[in-house]
Amino acid sequence: MTLVARSAARTDIGLHREVNEDAAVVEPPLYAVCDGMGGANAGEVASELACVTLVERTAAGDDLAAAAQAANAAVYAAAAADDALTGMGTTLTAMVLDGRVARFAHVGDSRAYLLRDGELRQISLDHSVVGQMLRDGELTVEQAAAHPMRSILTRALGTEPTVAVDGYEVELQPADVVLLCSDGLSGMVADESIAELLDHEHPDESAAQLVKQARRGGGIDNITVVVVRVDEADDEGDGGDDEPVAVGQDAASAVAAVPEAAPPVAASPAPASRDDRVARRLKLVLAVLIVVLVLATGAAVALQSFYFVGVDDGEVVVYSGLPWSLGPLRLQDVYVRGTLQYDALTPAQRRVIDEARIQSRDAALSLLEVLETVP
Repeated sequence: MTLVARSAARTDIGLHREVNEDAAVVEPPLYAVCDGMGGANAGEVASELACVTLVERTAAGDDLAAAAQAANAAVYAAAAADDALTGMGTTLTAMVLDGRVARFAHVGDSRAYLLRDGELRQISLDHSVVGQMLRDGELTVEQAAAHPMRSILTRALGTEPTVAVDGYEVELQPADVVLLCSDGLSGMVADESIAELLDHEHPDESAAQLVKQARRGGGIDNITVVVVRVDEADDEGDGGDDEPVAVGQDAASAVAAVPEAAPPVAASPAPASRDDRVARRLKLVLAVLIVVLVLATGAAVALQSFYFVGVDDGEVVVYSGLPWSLGPLRLQDVYVRGTLQYDALTPAQRRVIDEARIQSRDAALSLLEVLETVP
């Protein structure tokens, strides 16, 4: 029995990011997802470089593990050669189809899933602090989803000269669906919903719906998915394979972005006399002034309910407020100072600081304590 694969990929910047640092590969039999990290555009550079190197090395005959090591070396060398890229890295979750066998290489917290007979199974293990705590039984799944350290990686591609690459093999069956995704999907959409959306005959439809659901769930991070469905070949041998495409930030033609909903069109007001229009305008101005006053008062109180970990004068601190500014107006104040310098943190710890996630006071203080004690 011969199995054939059909595939689709989507990448989306999400709702809260300014740059898409994800990249992906769909060049059968090679498929991959990378989620970059680092300051400025370094994350985007790391993920793209890892994908390009992976394609080149597998095309040259390297097995997937060796190609992943080559990608690690390429990202590490690029970071070492350019101060602007210092500390950059990326996750890597890749698959090569070899007959009926799917071979995987994995580093980081992007994920590989297998849907078989309606049951979703995570193939890869998350290389993160929270992932390890979950495996050790220190956290429940619900606690892990909201833990302040859920973004801290214990292993990433390109941050060290060499990296340990996890390898997996799965023998595939007809109607199996493999999903490779960044945590912009897995962090926003429950496994039950992922399974339901993958259970579709057309990978393209599944990919589009997964991205749409992640945006509906909050779209906090970049979202990238690669969906591969394998089926038994028909009598004529037409597998219906999609054309191989490379998906990434510079391959917009290969990526179908989820369309934004069009804003509602306001109806034109009915004709009214000049006096009526003036009266309505005065009432509107008065109502707006009242709303602004109420919002300003409420905002001043509400800002004291938000906290995040950041940097002030090179020191790691906990801020009270929001991690933004309105022109010259800052929306945060230093709540408490830590004892560490930002430059003393590991690349993974810096990523947590750079993301500036809004948290409760206790969660922010807990994260500050962890950053000061975890090597």
